Amino acid sequence: MASDIEMDGVSLGEWINRELRADCFFETDGWAMERVRRVNERLQQDRPPETRFIVEVPWMDETVAFTSPGRYVYFSRRLLELCDDEAAAFVIAHEIAHHDLGHLDILPDWIAKMGRSLHLGGAILGSLFLEIEKRIYGPENECAADRHALDLCLAAGYDGLRCLAVFDHLERDALDRRDLDIVYGPDPSDDELDENAGFNTRLKIWFWQRSRGYLPIRDRRAMLLKRLQSLEMEASVGRG
Repeated sequence: MASDIEMDGVSLGEWINRELRADCFFETDGWAMERVRRVNERLQQDRPPETRFIVEVPWMDETVAFTSPGRYVYFSRRLLELCDDEAAAFVIAHEIAHHDLGHLDILPDWIAKMGRSLHLGGAILGSLFLEIEKRIYGPENECAADRHALDLCLAAGYDGLRCLAVFDHLERDALDRRDLDIVYGPDPSDDELDENAGFNTRLKIWFWQRSRGYLPIRDRRAMLLKRLQSLEMEASVGRG
C-alpha cells in the first residue's frame, strides 16, 4: 500500500475520500457492491486483511477508475455498468498495480496543499486528481500497471482473455463519445508499438502519449494479448 501524505493529522487518501463522499453518491449495497466486493476479495485473497485496498463505487459522469495514496480504489458506477466480473477484476487490479509498483510514492506534497487550499468539491477534485495522475504516471507507468494487473488477474484464477474484454467496453464507450484519438492514436496508420518507426513518427506519438497519459486503447489491448500469449506458451513448455 502506498504511503499516504498527511496534513493537519488527516491523510490525503482519507481527505479525498471524505470530499468525494460529500459531493457524490456512493453505492452501499445491491449488485454493484456485490460485484466489486466479490472480485476484490478474490484478487486480494493472499494479502493480509490490514493491507487490502477498499473499492468504492461513486456515481460520477466519467467512465473512470482511479486511486489515491492510502487504501482506496474508486470505480465509477458508469464504468462498472460496462463490466462483468472479469473486466471489473482487470480495472481493480490496474489500480492496485499502481500501489504495488510504487507509482503513487512520487505524488508531491503540494497536491494535498493545493486541493485543500482551493476547497474543491469532490467531483471536481476527482477529475483534477485524474488529470494529475495522467501527467505523473505517464504511458510507461500505465503500461506497467496494465501488465501487472493482468498478472494479478491470472494469479487469482481469472480467464485472461475475458479480463481483456474490458478494452472492448472502453473502446465502445470512447467511440460513443467520439473520442477517436484514444482508440486509434494520433494517426491510425501509425503503430505505437513499432520500435522501428521513424523519428518524426516516434516524436509525434511521444507528445500524444504525454498529453493523453496512455497508449491508445487498441495498442494497450494488443500489448496485453502478446503478453498473455507469451505466458500461455511458457506455461505450456513448463507442462511439457
